[in-house]
Amino acid sequence: MVALLDNIRVVLVEPLYAGNIGSVCRAMANMGLSDLALVNPKELGDEARWMACHAHEILEQRTVFASLADAVADCGSVMGTTARDGLYRQHALSPREWAPRALESAQSGKAALVFGREDSGLSNEELALCTHVVRIPSVPAYRSLNLAQAVLIFAYEIYLATDQYEPPREKSEEAPAALRERMFGLWRTMLLNIGFMEPEKADHMMFGLRRIFARGARTEDDVHILMGVARQAEWARANAKPGPHASPHAGTLPARRGCATKAGVAGDKRKGGARALSSNLAILPGKPAGVANHAETSSLRVGPGKSAGGADSEESKGKDACP
Repeated sequence: MVALLDNIRVVLVEPLYAGNIGSVCRAMANMGLSDLALVNPKELGDEARWMACHAHEILEQRTVFASLADAVADCGSVMGTTARDGLYRQHALSPREWAPRALESAQSGKAALVFGREDSGLSNEELALCTHVVRIPSVPAYRSLNLAQAVLIFAYEIYLATDQYEPPREKSEEAPAALRERMFGLWRTMLLNIGFMEPEKADHMMFGLRRIFARGARTEDDVHILMGVARQAEWARANAKPGPHASPHAGTLPARRGCATKAGVAGDKRKGGARALSSNLAILPGKPAGVANHAETSSLRVGPGKSAGGADSEESKGKDACP
């Protein structure tokens, strides 16, 4: 499939701005294209290399032609882009319709995608050299796109049409019903013990909690983390030692009326209530606050040099200083 992408040529006819050429190289590299042809370009200068970012190879290996006819002479299918209406432009295809045809043509030879000047596009004479006319759908009031943006849209559709992209899959299996019920049991016990809900309202509150979790907590890892939260909260409640300003009820936290739906407000208003308790928890030796000591969280590890909240994500690995 890489060979097919190598057979897709991007042709820029008399581009006006060196920065746009560099940005086109970057867009091509994003989607696996590498064949860039320029027709009568101006002096590129440093701006093109700067805007190309890590796609310098495409920029350096560009081919330059004196005319569009020369640039597409060895191409079977030639797709000319346009944003204007007209008799010979009314049957324009969209990038999504065009992409499979381009790949089909690329199986036997070169296929070209031709972009016109930033200010005036392709002339009728140039469009006559094209076997197909293509147009990016946009609102009629403003059809003009930046050159590199237009190239990226077409390149994106081509890449998707190759079926090479595989979206990332969740590594953790979906949590079975039995595991979810264990989690809900832990949360029910914990919420009752900390006074978040009264026993007579527990079923109603748990139904709402189930709906919340059903929209987010789907995998085994998700459920294990939530079980760990419930276990740690229950452990902290059972082992809390009241501080000098804590409520006489600290450590037991009986259910309080009215806090099933206004728990946060009620807790803030009570003198020496939940807020005072949370700031004066005395955790037993060997049990740091907020870290559950149970099997479900034993698989969660932080690598060397990483903080618990600073995972080394793929996004951070791929960051660059390009514009």
